[in-house]
Amino acid sequence: MASNDLGVSGGAPPSSSEELREETGTTTDARARTAGDYTWSVRERRLTAPPQRGWGLLSLIAKKAGGSFSQEPEDMVDYSTPDRVQCNLSAECQAVVREVFADLAPTEVVDYHVHIVGHGDSGSGCHLHSTTKSWLHPVKRLKSAIFMAAAQVPDMDNGDVQYISRLLRLVEYYVPAHVLNEANTGYLHGKICLLAFDAYYEKDGRKNMDRTTLYVPNEYAYQCAKEFPDMCVAVGSVNPYRTDAIQELENCAANGVTIIKWLPNSMGINPKDEECTPFYEKLKELNMALLIHVGDEHTVNAGFIDDSLGNPLLLRGPLDHGVKVIAAHCASEGKCRDIDNQNQVVECFDMFLRLMREDRYKDLLFGDISAITAFKRVGYLIRLLEATDIHDRLMYGSDYPVPAINLVVSTKKMARYGLITQAQRAAINELYDFNPLVFDLACKRLARGPNGESFPPAVFKAHPKLPIQQPTASPSMAGPTNS
Repeated sequence: MASNDLGVSGGAPPSSSEELREETGTTTDARARTAGDYTWSVRERRLTAPPQRGWGLLSLIAKKAGGSFSQEPEDMVDYSTPDRVQCNLSAECQAVVREVFADLAPTEVVDYHVHIVGHGDSGSGCHLHSTTKSWLHPVKRLKSAIFMAAAQVPDMDNGDVQYISRLLRLVEYYVPAHVLNEANTGYLHGKICLLAFDAYYEKDGRKNMDRTTLYVPNEYAYQCAKEFPDMCVAVGSVNPYRTDAIQELENCAANGVTIIKWLPNSMGINPKDEECTPFYEKLKELNMALLIHVGDEHTVNAGFIDDSLGNPLLLRGPLDHGVKVIAAHCASEGKCRDIDNQNQVVECFDMFLRLMREDRYKDLLFGDISAITAFKRVGYLIRLLEATDIHDRLMYGSDYPVPAINLVVSTKKMARYGLITQAQRAAINELYDFNPLVFDLACKRLARGPNGESFPPAVFKAHPKLPIQQPTASPSMAGPTNS
């Protein structure tokens, strides 16, 4: 999926993707290499990748469900003739864009939740579970195809390059300055936080790739942030059951990382496990936060899934050690056991609100609003808009490529629930065709609660208590650790 040169050993990169696969293998673990070995160039790989193949039959089916885009992000405005700029957005769509950014500059936007994924076909070190690529598991295969189609990846070959290339273009061509009546030409954009994703580890420290649905090495996120510092920020991922977990946290910090991503349901992590105590102590020492999925998980489940590990009340583990936690999606899907109260079955979202309103966690617990416009979550979006007492601890996330999936986000349902007007719906649907990242932002900026409640502009900026990069760090690509 993403765009990379992801080259291998320190000399010149292989001359073709075939040679690269020969040297690295399609599921190479980047952590087995030395720092000097992991020296790919995202820019170079994008330039040297073979041409993208056309959409096959499966891809065409997945494209309809995933992301049927007829426009490119750079085509919102034609700047080829500076004295005669041609805008390809309708007047109504331009008006909505101006409303979205009336009190928020595009350059201020920070998206805390953006996924990078890949097959490892270009030496990226990424990995997807074999069942996601096999017709012996048709449901998982089709789900994977839909997910990738939303990211405009039509085939498995060179998928890493296609994924990251598309994502970088969505950021680079975010909002035309012309539409905002800016004097300058070109496009304005903020930053996206790219999430690494660690493997499943047994409690004895053994990596279990059979139980790993998705793996994205930290070095991949580092490299994107290093080569595109005006657009990308690296978010690390370290499974606390790794034997070298502390060392890898230090490596993340050396590369400017301030946030560590967990998806306990898929990674097999219990946040209340006492074995995590040294990990939490190191996080606090390094002033790092945890971005933890809470609630049910339906996407990253091919290798392992245990939704009981997504119980928001398990966040008391890191919180009680003084670690800052961002509850991804605000636990806006699924039910869990109220382990505070006789294990009654309750809504995960209610447990999230309980924690957010406990005084002892007011400087520690935050929530991101990623995926909150998904059709299954819209009811919780209304409740979140109404919860104005916690808005100062919410931050923006898109969960890309999720908002690009046709089947997931329903503006029709948002309009039916009164979150947006029919006129706004038509305009943001037009935005979706050009740029699903801007579409996602518009959905959340325009959404209104029953009494006119909305998310304040500060939600969509870098949170003052959650810096996105270490203050003194530079993206130096400190060497990976071995595991």
